[in-house]
Amino acid sequence: MHIRENAPKVRNSGVHREIAVEDTLARVTPYLRDVGITRVANITWLDRVGIPVYNAIVPRSRDLISVYNGKGVRPVDAKTSAIMEAIERFSAWLPRAPAVVSSYENLVRRGRRVMHPGEYNMKLTKYYRDDRPISWLQGYDLIGEEPVLVPMHGAAYIDRYHEIPCYDIVSTNGLASGNTLEEAVLHALCELIERDAMTTAELVTSHLTELLRSDLITEHTPPAVLDELKSRHPHFDMNSLPPKASELVARFAAADIEVRMADITSDIGIPSVWCATADTFSIGEGQQGHGGFGTHPDVEVAMMRALTECAQSRCVDIQAMREDISMPDEDVPAHMKHIQRAKTINKATWWWTPTDTRRKASDLPNLSSDDVAADLRLVLDRLRSCGLDQAIAIDLSPPEIPAKVARVIVPGMESWAVDHSKLGPRGTRVWNETIRQLARPAAAAGTKAGN
Repeated sequence: MHIRENAPKVRNSGVHREIAVEDTLARVTPYLRDVGITRVANITWLDRVGIPVYNAIVPRSRDLISVYNGKGVRPVDAKTSAIMEAIERFSAWLPRAPAVVSSYENLVRRGRRVMHPGEYNMKLTKYYRDDRPISWLQGYDLIGEEPVLVPMHGAAYIDRYHEIPCYDIVSTNGLASGNTLEEAVLHALCELIERDAMTTAELVTSHLTELLRSDLITEHTPPAVLDELKSRHPHFDMNSLPPKASELVARFAAADIEVRMADITSDIGIPSVWCATADTFSIGEGQQGHGGFGTHPDVEVAMMRALTECAQSRCVDIQAMREDISMPDEDVPAHMKHIQRAKTINKATWWWTPTDTRRKASDLPNLSSDDVAADLRLVLDRLRSCGLDQAIAIDLSPPEIPAKVARVIVPGMESWAVDHSKLGPRGTRVWNETIRQLARPAAAAGTKAGN
């Protein structure tokens, strides 16, 4: 896999691409039928916000869903986004021949560079063994700069395999499309960093806070401790947002929808934002909340992605066409809970009720450049600095279609917040370190009281 040294951007409407969105749409539109897209629908005004949201509908999809979504600042952005999502799923489930069929043990014995299936942060099936043959695809480690074999079950998105799959579930985490391979890989890496940051925020600032609040770990947790945990992922001062993000917030406000935004940037240091919205008036049994996330070297782009994802979430919920939507009280598998409808909002949670500590948008560094390849190198450097020494990209680009699709796997990165499959070493370390930090003041207070 060749990553170019230079890939200059054309910027418009908050999208950092090498080709203008209008040109991307013109390039891919002749291929909609090849992908299976029968209709592209504007669903913006199913809601009252007015932030553009589109569907690309693929009736014969082999995916869990047949309706793909896109959002953006302008209708052309949202329309193109929906089509590109359909293209990336189409590409990932295309039949493909494995690079090799063999067991992990045999490949290691032959001296092949190979990623152990257990390094991917997904739960292995009880049937997997290192001596059992499975299918492998050829990937390329962008950090180590060498070819690496990865399990096909973790790289592609295929519903049937000739052997027993090695993972309990399939995931689209780290699957992305773009005009070029550099765009697709950067988009995939940002998604991986986003899910990793989501996991840390949920573990420490949400779950641990709730456990302490309920006195399940210790009795009578001081409010200052709870505030300290919440302040690790502080809310943004909404008056400090960049202009384009402020414009999107104003659209929600005009529709009587409250907005909260929090900084969930992890130790990797790429700006990551969590956005939550709720109607200011009661609907049915209570207020219905929606969330959105965004990660990008450009802080404003991260914020805009989170805000437009909230708008998309609302429209898709209202439309109720996606096959994976479930009702609030429905019993669903753990890996589907992140898309389950919310009946009410618990306003005591960290993501809705901020502490006195607020973050200004300008507190986050703007790391973006005018070149996609430069942004990609920056992200890879940040991963390396955090001890993540592999970023394996697999080119899944569809033949004859002018778009690129890549799956990226970064062994060690967390995705528990979206799939609830397996908590890895990064999440475990953050949890344990936080517990130890909280225990030290408590122990000191106990010693002082004993004296």
